[in-house]
Formats: sequence, C-alpha cells, structure tokens
Amino acid sequence: MNRGGAMERGPSLADRLFRPESAIWVFSGLLLVAYAVVPVIVYLNILPEWVFLELALITVVGVGSLVLGASIPIFDARFGSNHRWFDVDWRLFVGASWLAFIAFVVITFATAPAIPIISALQGASAETLSQERGEFLKGRAGPALLLLYVSAFMVNTVVPYSVVIAYAARSRLRHIFAIAFFLFCVSFLQKALFLNMVLPLLAYFAIQGKLGGPKAVAGIIGSILVLVAATYLSLGEGGTADPGEAVVAADIVSAAFKPANPIEYFLWRTFAVPVFTATDTLVVHASYFDARPLWGATSSFLAALFGFERVNLERFVFEYQFGGWNDLANSNTVFLVDGFVNFGWFGVIAFGLICGQLMRWFRRSPDIGFQSLWPLVALVLFSSPLIGFLLGNGFLYMIGHALLVRMRGRSGPLVSTI
Repeated sequence: MNRGGAMERGPSLADRLFRPESAIWVFSGLLLVAYAVVPVIVYLNILPEWVFLELALITVVGVGSLVLGASIPIFDARFGSNHRWFDVDWRLFVGASWLAFIAFVVITFATAPAIPIISALQGASAETLSQERGEFLKGRAGPALLLLYVSAFMVNTVVPYSVVIAYAARSRLRHIFAIAFFLFCVSFLQKALFLNMVLPLLAYFAIQGKLGGPKAVAGIIGSILVLVAATYLSLGEGGTADPGEAVVAADIVSAAFKPANPIEYFLWRTFAVPVFTATDTLVVHASYFDARPLWGATSSFLAALFGFERVNLERFVFEYQFGGWNDLANSNTVFLVDGFVNFGWFGVIAFGLICGQLMRWFRRSPDIGFQSLWPLVALVLFSSPLIGFLLGNGFLYMIGHALLVRMRGRSGPLVSTI
C-alpha cells in the first residue's frame, strides 16, 4: 500500500516472465518443449526415427544440467557486490559504442554489393535475396572479412547493452538509438535480428515493472508483425509453394517443405526448423563422422588452438539438407547438440552447467544493462553453439565487463533495484 492508502500493483505476468530471476525457468521450459516434447510428438505421429528420441534425451539431460548449474554459487560474491575495478561514465561508454557502430555501418553499406531490403522492395527473387544476405557480411574476403566479426561483437552484445544503458540513464537520444539499431537490423533481412533490440528492452521494462498490460501486448504483436513482414520480403519472388501443391507430413520436419505463404513459412521456421536442424546435425554426425566426438573441431578457435583440422559441421548439415555445399550458408543447431557432437554426453552436461551459470549471473548481477541481455542470450543459444557464442559474439567480453565495470550516471551507479 502506498502513502495515499491505495494498493500498489505487483509485477504483471509479463514482468515476471522477462525478469532475470525467471531466466533459468523460461529458458529451460522452451528448450524442453522445442527439443524434447516436439521431437517425441513427431516420433509418435509423423516420423518414427531414432534421432528424434535421441534429441529428446539429450535435451532432458542438458536441461537437468542447466538447472543444476544455475543453483551453484560460484561468482555470487563478485556479481552481488557493488565493488568494481573500473567506474565508467555511461556517456563515455554509449558514445564510444555508437561512434564505432556508426563507422561500422557506413563502411559496411558503402562496400556492400547490394542492400537486401532494397532488392526485396524492387521484387528480387528468393534466390537473389538469399545470395545477397550471405554476401552482405559472410561473403566478404580479405580485410573486409573483419566486418563480419565486428558485426557479431557489436550487434549481439555491445550495442544492445548500450541501448539499455541509454534508457536506464534516460538519455535524450535513447529512442533514436533504438530506432537506428532497429533499421540496421532489418536492412539486410536477417529476419529475427531486430529481436536483438526488442528482447533486452522488454527485459529492461520488466525489471522496471513497466511491462504489464497493453505495453506487453503491443510489443509482442508488433514483433510478430515485423517478423512476418521481414519473412514476406525475404521470400521474394518464387519463394513459396504453388497453390494446391500437396503437403507431405514428413516434409514439415525437413528442409524439403515449401511453405504456401509467409505466415506458414514463419510458423515452420519458428517451430519446425530448429528441431529438424538439430536432428539433421545428429544424423550428419553419425553418418559422416561415425558418431565420434569431434573434440571441439567444429570451433575454429579450438581447432586452431589444439591443431585440429577444422570441421565446418554447419555447412555439412546444410549440404545434407539442401543437396549442395554453400560457402555462405550455415545450419546452426542448439548448444546442447553442439556439446554432444563435440564431447559426447560429457559435453551435454558441461555445456548445460556453463549455461546454467550464465543464467544465474544475470540474476545476481546488479548491472541493469547486463541483466537485460538474458533473453537475447537465451535466443542465441536456442540455435547456436556455445563456444562460438562466447567468442564470436563477444559475450565473453560482456561477462568480463559485468565483473569488472560499473556504469555510473549522474546520481550514482546504473543498477537494478530488484
């Protein structure tokens, strides 16, 4: 009850779902539904192949390890303390981040062979758009390849964090930052990339207790509409099935499926593609590599570190799915399957424990910007390898930042009060 005698409103369901203390349970639940429940349903009703049950078992073991990892206090004292080695003014960090990001955007657009969203609006074919999306960053060669790594570091870590910090500090430019980042994310038609902005902001408003009611509904509906619109543009001409073409049930859980319209594609891409990419990865691992542990060779960093021959498993999976090798296309899978193909059941358990700790750190850290990144991290790990996420996406830096750096505003540290 407040001073005037009115009852204070508690956090809404949306607030609770997006707050960092819910991270482990939301993430675990999504993993179980997508990679355990759905594969079992597919096995029982559509395609009775062993690989679906293997995926379900990997997920159950991995989620158990995830929950266990989230319960172990390793860095609690460090994350729970206001002590840091470096105090940094938020204006310095945000300003430097955005100057670097603007320079990156200018160079990237000036040197890109084509801008996918412009080609889409001009009616380009699905094949042309797919090629342009790959060439926009992945297809760079020589020194220009550095743009790909700069993009991963900034777009997946630094810029989303800086946007949240700008909101926490009530910067006059905060809305401009958010809009500019959104426009960049949709410019080359990576359909879900704009969620790198939306999800951290949803978590930030949830931590602030401001996500209830119409705001949450509007945010969710708006995100879905943007996803469907981006899907429609990315399909281009010839990207859907012919009207009346028969649909085979087994094709729905394979790359052979051809959606009839953008909404069908969106649903298939969201619910079916992660599952069959995970099972296809297990099939490729068994048939191409005799189900032997690859000992980290799928990671370019670990392969170089230990002198292994690099195994580009994601492209082998793409070749298996679509019938041809493509130097610009990858079929990434959930971090638990990546742990399994590299290190067997030990990898599943170890990767689960590590990611459980990550979810715990979001809850224990006082840094509101770091806390707000948890749904973005969950989204990336949902269909990406752990090692590549930590190194290639720059999150290893963000962990060090959360441990050592404290963002300061005009009236003190920018920390969460929950």
